[in-house]
Order: sequence, then C-alpha cells, then structure tokens
Amino acid sequence: MLALSACAGTALKSEPLAPQSFYTVTGEIALARQEPRVAALQYATAAAHETDPAILQRATEVTAETLQPSLMAGVAARWLYLNPRSLDAQRAAARAALALYKLDEAAAHYRIVLLNSPVGVDAEFAGLETDLGSDENVFGAHQLADRLASYFPTSPSALRVQGLAALRADDPAAAVHSLTSALAIDGNAQNQSAHKELAQTLLRARILAGDVEEPLSAALTQLKADESPTNRFNYVALLMTAQRLPEAMAQLEILARNPDSMAVALRLLGLLEFQQGHFDASTARFRQLLTTGKFGDDAFYYLALIADRNGDAERALRFYSQVQKGEDVVPALLRAAALLHTHGAAGAADELLDRLIEDEPQRAPEILTARARMYIQSSELPKAFAVLEKGAMQYPDSVELHYATASVYEEQGRVSAALRELSLVVKARPNDPAALNALGFTLADHAKELSRARKLIERAHAAAPKNAAILDSLGWVLFRQGRAMEALPYLNAAYSYEHDGDIAAHLGEVLWQTGRQDEAQRIWTEASALDTDNHLLKSTRHRLTAAN
Repeated sequence: MLALSACAGTALKSEPLAPQSFYTVTGEIALARQEPRVAALQYATAAAHETDPAILQRATEVTAETLQPSLMAGVAARWLYLNPRSLDAQRAAARAALALYKLDEAAAHYRIVLLNSPVGVDAEFAGLETDLGSDENVFGAHQLADRLASYFPTSPSALRVQGLAALRADDPAAAVHSLTSALAIDGNAQNQSAHKELAQTLLRARILAGDVEEPLSAALTQLKADESPTNRFNYVALLMTAQRLPEAMAQLEILARNPDSMAVALRLLGLLEFQQGHFDASTARFRQLLTTGKFGDDAFYYLALIADRNGDAERALRFYSQVQKGEDVVPALLRAAALLHTHGAAGAADELLDRLIEDEPQRAPEILTARARMYIQSSELPKAFAVLEKGAMQYPDSVELHYATASVYEEQGRVSAALRELSLVVKARPNDPAALNALGFTLADHAKELSRARKLIERAHAAAPKNAAILDSLGWVLFRQGRAMEALPYLNAAYSYEHDGDIAAHLGEVLWQTGRQDEAQRIWTEASALDTDNHLLKSTRHRLTAAN
C-alpha cells in the first residue's frame, strides 16, 4: 500500500490521485477488515474514474453489500453515463433508488429493464420479485409495484408482484384486486404448482380483507374431496389467518399423527401455543419436535424464549447457543448478548455482537441498534449514543438507525431531539407510511400538534390500512384528542392483528377511561403473559390501578 501511495504521488494532476488498482485493492482490504464504509468509498472513488464495466459492476456489488445506497446510486449513474444500454447498470440504479425511497427513479430504471429484457417482461418480473420481496422496505416495494404494474396492466407476472407486495405491506384489499386479475389472465398457466400457490395466497388475502367465510368453505370442501396433507395444511393456514386457532390446532393434531407431516404440524402447534401464552404446552411440542430431527433451530429458539420468560437465564443461554442457522439466528444471539450483559458478562456480550456483525454484515444496523438498546438498559447512555453515532457514520442511509436514535432521545426526555430525527426521515421519505407513522405517533404520544399528528397517521393508514402499528397510532391520537369511543375500533383491530404489549397498554387505557375496567384488566393480563418485560404495559397498568 505504501508503494502504491508513492506511485500515486507521481501521477499527473489530470489523473486520479492514485492508480485505479489502489482503490480496488484497498476496498477489498477494507471489506476483509470489516470496514464497510471505507470499502464502499474506495470503490466509489475508483468508479468515478473507471471505464471498465467489470470494475463498475464490482463497485455496485460492494456498495450494495455494505448497505451504502447513496454511493451505489453514484456508481450506477457513472456506469449508465458510459453505457446507457447496460441493463445491469439500470438494475443497480433501480435497487439503489428503491433503498433510498426514490420510487419514481426506481420505476423509471426498472421500466427500461422490463422493456428491453432479453427474457421478456413476465420472466423479468419473476426476477424483480426478489428485489421487492425484502421485509426491509415493504411500503416502498408496494408503491413501486403499483407503478410498474400500471406500465404493464396485462402482464400476469406484474399483477402477481403487485399483489404480493400489497399483501406484505398490509393492504389486503389491493392484494385481492391484483391477484384476482393475475389469476384471471393466467388461467391456463403451464406452471400449475405456482398457479395453485397463488390461488391459496389470494384466499389468504381475501380473509385479511374481511371476506372470511367463503375462502374457508372452499378450502374445507377441497379437503373433504381430497384429505391430503397439502390440502389440510392449506386449510390450517387459512384458519390461522382468520384467527380461528382452536380449529387450526384440531387440524394440526390430525397432521401430527402422520409421520410424513408430523414435524411441520408440531412446529406450528408449538408456535400457536406460544403465541397464546401456553408455555408448558409449547415446551412439550418443541421438545417433541426435536425428536423428529427437523426444525431444530426453531425448536431451540422457542425453548430459549420460554426459559428466558421464566427467568431461567442459564437454560435460555444454552438453548440460544444451539440456534445455528435460519431466520432465528440473529434474534437468538442478540437476546443471548443482552442476557450475558445483564448477568455480569459484558465482555462476552460485546465479543458476541462483534462476531455477529462479522457473520451477518447485511444486518449490521439491526445489530448496532440492539447493542445500543443493551447499553441503555444498563444505564450506559454514553456508550449507547457512541454506538449509534458510529453506526450513523458507517451507514448514513440507514433509516433503522435514525429510528433507534430518536427512540433513545425520547426515552431520555429529549423529545425535541427525537422529533428532529424523525422529521429528517420524513423529509427524505415523504411518502413512507412507516416514517409518517413514527413521527405522527411521537407527536401524539407527547400531546404535541395533535392535528398534524393525526394527518400524518391518516396518510400512513391510507397506504397500509391493516398495519397493526399504524392502527394503534390512529387509535392513540384519537384518544389524545378526546375521542375515546372513536379510538376503540382502531385499537381493537390493532390488538387482534398483533398481541403487542404497547398496543395492549393503549387499548387497556382507553377501555379503562371509558368505564370498562374489567376488560382492560383482562387485556393487560393476557398481554403480560406474552410480553412480560414490557415497560409501557407495566407502567400504564400501575398508574391507572393505583389511581383507582
């Protein structure tokens, strides 16, 4: 590196400060050293003076892998300047724009890709589904899918992507419309398996949109005609969607007696028991699941959660450590780190989080947020703010870190600072329902600018009418405005979708204030069994019952 730097000093003034290899080599070194921002900056600098498509493509890959969409957008722009016909450059520009919530730009780039794809529009949409299928930006994906479907209104693949995006973004009515159209156009689909799967998804969307009985009846009729495990699982999925849990569990008991379907049935039974707070029954299910040799990571994760809720830290840590792969690994290790920190092993907790960032660099903002939360819970505020500040420098485009910073400010009573942080997010993403809801709720929770808060939340609700967090916010701002009876339907709906402790605290308070104290106590007791450490739930219950 010193030799390369020396060479750079002899370069002509019209040339880059160093040979192109300097930036790519130091970028790869930075990747190996877990320095994502440095790696992205080095490759972005290389791309600014580069003409080689291979280097430009690698630069977009590095900036994407290191979660730097602003830099990725710059690299893609350079690539397109040099080769406007490159579909790979258009895809890179589209992905960067989507990550930055610049949906018009993303739609323009994706449209060019779709119109010029050598595999055709429908096949290209199938690939695009991966880009829009992330859980990180469900609302942006929904809005983008609407734009793209408007360009190709007769494409079944476009309508499929639009419907799936709407369903993920808690807009089931829109999903029903799109999926119905997709199935009608693609009625003679060659891929019958995919067609059946989409039809099942449509039934789920109909139930979520409020049309419950007909989809359940259709699935039951199909089951009676052919009592295959597939048809029974399909019926179970619809019963679970309709929140008819006793009926779903009865069907799962039948499946659990079949060796071929036993493992999947036990997994679902354990999960349903857990969600209802039946922890002994859930433990029995997951222990039985371990004997099948399947879904072991799920079993260990939920056994750890149950031990954790029962205050058995040693057993919880043992189970968390046995979660080796799958979607539960990161939450398992984050909770393990928090337990270690709480029980006097702060060094081990920090080491575990360091290793986790190395293993899961794409989830670094989530891990940094959890680390800050861990420090807050032990009253180490300077360390928490240091983590968030460093995270913001490494990942300046991360919305998650902005939300975490605002949350810390709010908890410390620095409400104005929290509102400034959230306002920055809304300014950057003015049509993002999550951002609108976060700012609106925070205003409402502190009884500030209630009219503005309600308008923000109503805009979010219009985009995601079945989202539990947004329904909770809408109910809460109505309550803050003195309209408790209008608030109750929204809060009840929110709690029916998600038995969250915060939602239960809000619903219980409104019930209490409207004279339904017994019902409030029931909600609080039910939620406490599932969310035992929820501070808001505890403090709300104590405040109201003590005053009484």
